[in-house]
Amino acid sequence: MTHFNETLRIALHCMRAGRLRTVLTMLGIVLSISLVIAMHGVNMGVKRSYGEALDSLVSPITVASVSAVKPGGNGARTLTDDDVASLSQQSDPSVIRKVIPMLNGQAGIRRGATVRKGAVLGTSTDYLSFNNGAVAAGSMFTEDQYRDSARVTLLGSTLAAALFGDNTAAAVGSTIFIGRQEFTVIGVLAVVGRADFTAMMPMTTARSLLYGSRRAINGIGVLATDMDEVPSAITRIREIMDRLHYIDEPSHRDFSISVTQNNITTAAGLLTVLDWLTLGVTAIALLIGALGLANIMLITVTDRTHEIGIRKAIGARRGAILRQFLIEAVLIAGIGGLLGVALGIGATVTGQHLLPRFAPMWGVPVLSIPAIGIAFGISLIIGLLAGCYPAVRAARLCPMDALRH
Repeated sequence: MTHFNETLRIALHCMRAGRLRTVLTMLGIVLSISLVIAMHGVNMGVKRSYGEALDSLVSPITVASVSAVKPGGNGARTLTDDDVASLSQQSDPSVIRKVIPMLNGQAGIRRGATVRKGAVLGTSTDYLSFNNGAVAAGSMFTEDQYRDSARVTLLGSTLAAALFGDNTAAAVGSTIFIGRQEFTVIGVLAVVGRADFTAMMPMTTARSLLYGSRRAINGIGVLATDMDEVPSAITRIREIMDRLHYIDEPSHRDFSISVTQNNITTAAGLLTVLDWLTLGVTAIALLIGALGLANIMLITVTDRTHEIGIRKAIGARRGAILRQFLIEAVLIAGIGGLLGVALGIGATVTGQHLLPRFAPMWGVPVLSIPAIGIAFGISLIIGLLAGCYPAVRAARLCPMDALRH
């Protein structure tokens, strides 16, 4: 312990003697470690922000009827309420979070003398989450309205404009006719690029007033919990539907399962690129810090060659010289690491306040305690690794050659 304290005292004295060089070396470590923390925070903020948006785009799965049937067997089974109930009850909630029935048709939609032919969709209260849609004016129908088969409807943006002109907000509360039935408009849907010429209503209402009380439906929407669970959700849907429809071979399936695979691939690719970009920038920053420290320590060894010779001449062993330079390198890296952690935390906290205001597409940076600990640990490792070769080189100097330097 006495030897270590003496070595530490000498290392601190040497650091003070080369103060400018120490500060310059430390600056590289400070910037490297702060960049690690800041980049990790921005990366996590972007992934959290865009991950939620991407989940809403790629997690919807559509189940539809197809004409494929077993040769010589019964005809294809249509989708029914039993399929919806089974998917809802037999699915793992950690994989599938919502199951939405869809009943589609066409009808004349009239307001006064204005008549348009449009699609009519009967569905559940969860449809907007499946369609990634929103209500621009008014509100979505409620569970009570669904249960009571209320005469209410929401109009797609294009359909609302066709019936009410530019003032689509005036549609809310108005009365229109779908087919021969009177409905109250309770909302106008935001533009989604599709289904904008649709009147949406509770499926119970569509059955009781427009399509009859048949149990068949046109499609089923399934929402996976997130995009990573989409493959598991598809597998589970096939298992349940195969059992319900008595399917013994995939080619005999009378239903299809579709998901926008391109979106999944693109989303996963973007997040992977972001991870690699962060890793690359971090690695470059750390490499620059390590090389800078190693270079300065080599220069320090050269400048102190005569001093090393004197210490060896009066009895200092190789281990003491080795420890001196290793401790000096670790101290420089450690102090630089602490300052870098402080700077990285400051940059991340500042980003949490400024980015949502001026660059909301970057999300809110995340301050991670494990990342801070890892960054500081990396600074110590940098000091140890960068100081190894200079320390070994100093320890191996011949006393006579060093004194003649």
